[in-house]
Amino acid sequence: MSTQPTSILESYLEDLASLVNFDCGTENPDGVTRAAGIMKEHFDSIGFKTEIIDFGPAVGNGLLATNKPGASRYDVLLNAHLDTVFPDGTAATRPLTIKGDRAYGPGCADCKGGVLAIYYALKAARKEDLDRLSIAVAYNPDEETGSRHSQKWLSELSSKADRVLIFEPARANGELVRSRKGAARLKINFHGQSSHAGNAPYKGANANLAAIRFASAAAGLADVERGTTVNPGLIHGGEAANIISSHCEVVLDLRYWNNVDWKLLTTEIEKLAQQTWAPRVTQEYVWLTNDPAMPYSESSKVLVDQVTEAARLEGFEVKWLDVGGASDGNLMAEHGTLVVDGCGPAGGDYHSDKEFLRLDTVEERIRMVSRFLTLI
Repeated sequence: MSTQPTSILESYLEDLASLVNFDCGTENPDGVTRAAGIMKEHFDSIGFKTEIIDFGPAVGNGLLATNKPGASRYDVLLNAHLDTVFPDGTAATRPLTIKGDRAYGPGCADCKGGVLAIYYALKAARKEDLDRLSIAVAYNPDEETGSRHSQKWLSELSSKADRVLIFEPARANGELVRSRKGAARLKINFHGQSSHAGNAPYKGANANLAAIRFASAAAGLADVERGTTVNPGLIHGGEAANIISSHCEVVLDLRYWNNVDWKLLTTEIEKLAQQTWAPRVTQEYVWLTNDPAMPYSESSKVLVDQVTEAARLEGFEVKWLDVGGASDGNLMAEHGTLVVDGCGPAGGDYHSDKEFLRLDTVEERIRMVSRFLTLI
């Protein structure tokens, strides 16, 4: 005879197992759609209006849950992603496991722990807050591959929200994230002419040489004081050491703290990409990604302070980080919406077989979010 869970944590872990113990990589649409269905049932059970969102056959479904269907604006939008990075077969070999004060399993922290924490926080919220506030929950299926299918949907939802909480996991020490650098990637292909490097070097047009010169000039646009970086992370070119290279490809990774620097940096990069870097070598470029920054500002400080106060009222202190990596929070900050990230339970070693969720942070983060609703 089964027994009912006796605590929030026990109940949470039972539900977490139901989300972790099947394959849910971005490339597994059926698994991601299954996760959306599980969360739909949870939100249906607490009276939220739910809608399965179809993003096409390439990815799984997402979910939108709201307490006030038809609202033109949301007081708060809560977001987490349903997909993981792990290949099929991982869940069977590494199901959710509890060891001491940690849970282990694929995606247990990134981001299933946050997915579930949203539901538990709203389930525990006061009726007067749910009656007073317009709340939306958005679960997307493809964050781990850049949210390319759900980007427009997330952007439209955030443009209607006064504030956004992103439930990526808190850092291993419990810190939340108040700002993230924007990230852009540019690919440029150089086209030259192959020739024998010993017998006829001047008949060739060296694409490698052009690429190296361009990459060096682009890297020189980085500004340590402003926190902008330009990394020529990939350079592929040439056929052999004794052949003048006819083709070379460079991929740049750009990072920036604010969108003013983003525009300045991309403008300067494009100027470089249009110059001639070696005789008779031509090139073309394409932006692969171009995600805005999630800045910390006087406006967003209000939201940071409210979350900080909610945690204090629940008996613990939170610290905040400014980080270089991007998330869906970057997409949602584009319209000037106030965004904070890392609101899920803490964890670490993401995207590895050592990924863990800190169980001592589960209930406190749930209470923090429920309390936050009383402050807005």
